[in-house]
Amino acid sequence: MVTTFFTLTHFLLKKAKKVKKLKQNSDESNDFKTLSQLGQNYQAKRQLQKALAYSKKAYELVKTEADSDDLIVALVNMGAIYWDMSQLRKATKLFQDSLLIVERIGDNVGRRMLYSIIGISSWRMGEFVKAIEWFEEALKASSEAKIEYERTQLVPPWKYEILQVVMVRGIATLKNRIQIARNQHDSVRILLPTFSMLPLMLFTGQKEAIPSLLKEIVPLAKELKRNKILDTITALEKIIRV
Repeated sequence: MVTTFFTLTHFLLKKAKKVKKLKQNSDESNDFKTLSQLGQNYQAKRQLQKALAYSKKAYELVKTEADSDDLIVALVNMGAIYWDMSQLRKATKLFQDSLLIVERIGDNVGRRMLYSIIGISSWRMGEFVKAIEWFEEALKASSEAKIEYERTQLVPPWKYEILQVVMVRGIATLKNRIQIARNQHDSVRILLPTFSMLPLMLFTGQKEAIPSLLKEIVPLAKELKRNKILDTITALEKIIRV
């Protein structure tokens, strides 16, 4: 019995040391994919400063690799973290840097994703005319992106997966805000996040939900005399044909 106890204790100590060593190796890693994954893991836990630190380390490893997939990933990952931090100017700059590479290499999937996220960033900053222009470009690129991906499978979706993740997370956050506002019968706080949700629904494949959102947004915007919102919705409806 004593022997079994000491054997078990030795096994557990050995396992604990192994786990600690693996964690240290991960934390000290100079491997791009490991650092990128650590950044995304911390981002998922909402530890955004740690996420940014690992993503910056990953970027340092590939920043001289012109037009590489890894460089696109590094820029997109950092942009997505700043986007989650609501530092939208910094996020947009990184997305635009990614877009320069994507356009040079002719990656239509990347063009569609980056046009979308840059447009949504502009929307979040209240730059609605600019946002609509980006959305038009994204929608033009969508059919090309679909054809290219299905035909060749050359553009790995993992490069842009984090953009879908932050958009879906954004929808969940806005839905929570809307529910709180409903409970408080606060029309303004219902209107603004519902309006903010429109492009997120469009570019996460939930276009069918937009008409029901508009049925709520338009009367509220009229009631509250939010003419800018009404004008923006008219422009959006023209390009998405809902």
